[in-house]
Amino acid sequence: MWYFAKFNILLTSLAVAFTCSSALRMHGEPYEGLRYRNTRPTQTSRNAGATGRIVGGQEAIEASAPWQVTIQNIYGNHFCGGAIIHDRFVVTAASCVSGLQKSWIQVVTSTNDWMGLAWKYDVSAIYVHCNFDKPLYHNDIALLELATLIAYDDQTKNITVADEDELVEGETLTMTGWGSAVEGGDYPNALQQLSVQYLSNEKCRSAYGYSEDVDMGHLCTTSPVGKGACHGDTGGPLVNEKGQLVGIGNWGVPCGRGFPDVFAKMSYHADWIRSTINGCQQT
Repeated sequence: MWYFAKFNILLTSLAVAFTCSSALRMHGEPYEGLRYRNTRPTQTSRNAGATGRIVGGQEAIEASAPWQVTIQNIYGNHFCGGAIIHDRFVVTAASCVSGLQKSWIQVVTSTNDWMGLAWKYDVSAIYVHCNFDKPLYHNDIALLELATLIAYDDQTKNITVADEDELVEGETLTMTGWGSAVEGGDYPNALQQLSVQYLSNEKCRSAYGYSEDVDMGHLCTTSPVGKGACHGDTGGPLVNEKGQLVGIGNWGVPCGRGFPDVFAKMSYHADWIRSTINGCQQT
């Protein structure tokens, strides 16, 4: 009976996941960057104001997440998030930038409005983890080296990467981003934030039918149905109560359907980040 119960859970999870044709990084779909590299901001997004948001979130207070960046294509259209962790480095998801040339993207800082006045930076190098998607959904992390030093001010600061795994079940974490409010919707102009709770990997795997797509390099969060990550939130930061970066948005079943959101765990990748920034490893 235990085997049948486990099999039914797996079938249920897969049925939900694979019927979401617009789900974040589902099997066989192109990476975020490749999907949106030639898109332009729509008239709807220009007029959206703060009406759209991370599903169930709220508009972030100005400069409350000064490490947040928007990663845009050459037409100025947002497609992924990221976080400033060094004077010249931004961390994001590998699925956001894999397959892209550095001249195809720009990093924008100092703004809560991704279409507003802000500082734009060219990218001089893209470092994708050498084991990205080996297997699928694993090591989904990348670093963007900027062509110039970041100009820090009240709205632009870096964030410390969590070096140790100290999270406890139910701990409150904060995610931010410009992701859609609904599947297939336009990105909101105003940065949104949402409080979520840390979920153990064991419970996360159970929610996904004991999938191997969640491992020790991942971090999961849970939130009520109607709240969670959506398209455009990939690569965005997840921050603990100490103000440390603990995760970068990877994958899940959007948007706010009650499944856990899955992030790359920063403490697991801390050594890779340090060695890459220091020039000891180029991937």
